Amino acid sequence: MDSKYCADPTLVVEPKYYSNGVPVFEPTMGEFQNFYKFNKAINKYGMCSGIVKIVPPLEWINLLQGTYTKDVLDRVCIRNPIVQNINVTAGQKGVFSSQNIQKQRRYSIYQWKELAAKPNHIPPSPRRNKALLEDAKLRSDTKIHTARSLAVSRLLLGDFNINVSVYTPERCQELETLYWKSLGYAEPMYGADMPGSVFSENTKAWNVAHLPNLLDLMEEKLSGINDAYLYAGLWKASFSWHLEDQDLYSINYLHFGAPKQWYSIPQAQAGKFFNLMKDIFNEHYKSCPEFLRHKTFLASPQFLKKHGITCNSIVHNQGEFIITYPYGYHAGFNYGFNLAESVNFALEEWLEIAKRARKCECIKDSVCINYREIYCKFNGIPYLAPMSPSLSPDLTFQETAEVPMKPTTEAPRPGRKRQKIKPVVRQCALCPNMLPEAMTKYVDFQLLPTENSSDQRVHRICALSQHPPLTISKAGDCETAVGLDRALRFQKAKCTFCHVPNIKLPPSLLYGAGVACSMPKCRRNYHATCAVSAGFTFDENLCKMHRAKTARLLSMEEPLLYEKCAQVPSNSFVQFAPRGIGKKHVGDLFCGVLTANNVDEHSFSVLMYPDMSEHMEIHYDDVLMSDVPHLDNSRFLGMTVV
Repeated sequence: MDSKYCADPTLVVEPKYYSNGVPVFEPTMGEFQNFYKFNKAINKYGMCSGIVKIVPPLEWINLLQGTYTKDVLDRVCIRNPIVQNINVTAGQKGVFSSQNIQKQRRYSIYQWKELAAKPNHIPPSPRRNKALLEDAKLRSDTKIHTARSLAVSRLLLGDFNINVSVYTPERCQELETLYWKSLGYAEPMYGADMPGSVFSENTKAWNVAHLPNLLDLMEEKLSGINDAYLYAGLWKASFSWHLEDQDLYSINYLHFGAPKQWYSIPQAQAGKFFNLMKDIFNEHYKSCPEFLRHKTFLASPQFLKKHGITCNSIVHNQGEFIITYPYGYHAGFNYGFNLAESVNFALEEWLEIAKRARKCECIKDSVCINYREIYCKFNGIPYLAPMSPSLSPDLTFQETAEVPMKPTTEAPRPGRKRQKIKPVVRQCALCPNMLPEAMTKYVDFQLLPTENSSDQRVHRICALSQHPPLTISKAGDCETAVGLDRALRFQKAKCTFCHVPNIKLPPSLLYGAGVACSMPKCRRNYHATCAVSAGFTFDENLCKMHRAKTARLLSMEEPLLYEKCAQVPSNSFVQFAPRGIGKKHVGDLFCGVLTANNVDEHSFSVLMYPDMSEHMEIHYDDVLMSDVPHLDNSRFLGMTVV
């Protein structure tokens, strides 16, 4: 075993303090100097909290003089940054999913700084009055004017940096609240996963590009794993909940710029957190059990607290390190323009963890490390690479060639007796949706018997939305839908929203999409119960695309929008886009039944359709409302309960 990968039993390091559950270390230069020994000493803390923060000593900061030269920074190239399209998860307040789209452009660090001053990338101005701001600045200045902070300020003074003194604890708290309230309305940009380092070769201790750890025993360099990455941040640029590849450790050093906000889940609650996210994003979990490694899903601390999960948090300032630990889920965002450097590393404890680590199988180039080779080299054992995949049950290669097999002469298995398929029972003969009782109590969604059979029923909205509509005959208090056979024969179009197949099924299973857009040449068809979720307007029979072209959608904060929304009564259908619609209709659409109109707060409280189990509060700005004289979808205003 190499002596540089050993612990020092005499080295005892304890946190200086805890910040919202995160241990913060302020080591002396003697404690700090040996990266591997220091991390062995603090490992037990990080394996409980998920992440730790390390404030390096003044002596180390002074060694960085001459690091941030123009020649070094000119080599920083932010190539093809990602635009993060962040969407609100329907029915889950405080839960989001992100889709990353590459922007085909390069930026220098100076151009990136200029971009940070653009209106869509700059944090909003403080909302507090001047007296409060002066008081906050005074308290902050008293706290941070130390020899170390002054040394950091001098080191990072230059045209490559911004004024970070505005990011006081009070300001960060204000921006954090605003971040979670407005996250669905932003498309932040992030220069992530850029190979490179800003550290000088003269920096020997804690140089992120050259950290002594077990990954040094690997034969190859893997970007981001044992070869450093740079990260250029802007306001709201986010990193979603995830674990490191193969459950490694990671280190992140913030070179300069605005702080980062970090969150972590204690390892003791990792399973509970995973199960919660699995329940919310169940379709993603079914596609890939390691779906959280996709770095796509965000959940706010308030949402997690509501579900009994502890969420640690800490602000990461320039000149500080954050270390993440195996099984410690972490996430966060950037408060503004900054540049950070990160890499993975491994301690001896990771060798046991690596045996159980899982990887995402749906991404072809997902990381796979030959931990057996590292184990053998670490323990001084000769390592023999497997000659073929069949010799080792633990494959350590990213791809395995398929070996052609000779045909066997095995006797065919006896065929199984074909089982009789039971007929599928549907709630409605004209749509595939199983609406809960809380929804079918409304007259428009009431289930009506048909003339064919009292067991074969249809939703009233489905019956009346066919062309021609079914006839509703009334005998006393009993209503019956007449004309179902005719509708089943002619309505064979596929629903644009749910895509349920419906052509080659027996007549009893033909769920034809009978609601069509009235715009000439438009081929969008819907089941009536799907159309309400798809942004369809039943007043003019227009799909979401042509609805926006025939009548102007009211913009955010427009007085007419607020005036019309204030008139919407309870038990009304409301269609909305949580990202805000502005003048153009963009983003995913949702709908719900209004339970309360909070006129003073300009918001609706709704039960999310179709499950009617999740409550959500939406702002008037999010509501789909056009400038037509009447309220949109007037037939669903103040719906009557059966």
